[in-house]
Amino acid sequence: MTSNFPISRRGFVGMASVAAAMPLVNGVLRPAPAAAQGTPSAGGTAFANGINPVDYVGGDGSYKKYKDQGLRLGLIESFPVNYTDPKTGQRTGWNTDLVLAALKHSGIDKYEFVDGPWESMVPGLQSGRFDLLASDVHVTPERVQVIDFSEPVFWYGDALFVPKGNPANVHTWADLAGKTVGVGLGTNYAEWLQKRTDLKALNTYKDTQTMAADLVAGRVDAVIAEDSNFTGYLAQNKNLPIENVSDYVPQSDLSDWTRFGIRKGDNDFNNVFSRAIMEMLITGETLAILKKYGLGMRNLTAIPGK
Repeated sequence: MTSNFPISRRGFVGMASVAAAMPLVNGVLRPAPAAAQGTPSAGGTAFANGINPVDYVGGDGSYKKYKDQGLRLGLIESFPVNYTDPKTGQRTGWNTDLVLAALKHSGIDKYEFVDGPWESMVPGLQSGRFDLLASDVHVTPERVQVIDFSEPVFWYGDALFVPKGNPANVHTWADLAGKTVGVGLGTNYAEWLQKRTDLKALNTYKDTQTMAADLVAGRVDAVIAEDSNFTGYLAQNKNLPIENVSDYVPQSDLSDWTRFGIRKGDNDFNNVFSRAIMEMLITGETLAILKKYGLGMRNLTAIPGK
């Protein structure tokens, strides 16, 4: 069989993989600058892809600044994504663990956590209150105009959660008509549900715990939430009478890859941090962190559905 397609299927897959691995800078996928390809020096351990945290300089100086002075991690205190372990007093959660591991691989060991509500994340990054968002922010056309993003870390999509036994018999997006639905405040799912005129009511929540409590109490018939966040929460709270509707098909337009927000202009830092994220994906470190919280291989694919 012959084809007029100019590249092989393997070549196409390779190109797609490279594109997916590039950080979003000014809303555009950008390859790493040639200056990033440094030579390892004595006393430093270079990444396999050429970045050496000891002597990497780059062009805009943001990486060197954060390596020397440290940075501020903006995050929302929310179990199980970013939270303080009550037993140890240590910050943890899958996003916290992923970010700290990537910073370690980047040679950055000075940082502080700065809490804030969800609605403060993007403005706080713009204003300089935060230097990196440890709480992931969904990529939208509007947001890429004001902040940059790291390369993809793991995939998430919308999932449907109901009280045990599914008393309202909700299985599809269409089945939400006439129902009281819960959703996280400020999420893309909330924006989509707010466009619907056939819901009985739409309740928005600032945290997973309150949303789950209302679902158990019957104050909402169903919840639309990120499969990663809510599945992780249920994995840590196994006794809650809540179930994930297994035959629900995610809305493709609501599915996305988790990325971490980076201030515009911090291209050196984005380059090093994003390369560390890719190293972790390849070595299995990302998967190991996700598995700690009940997530898994599904969250490393871009395929919606079960």
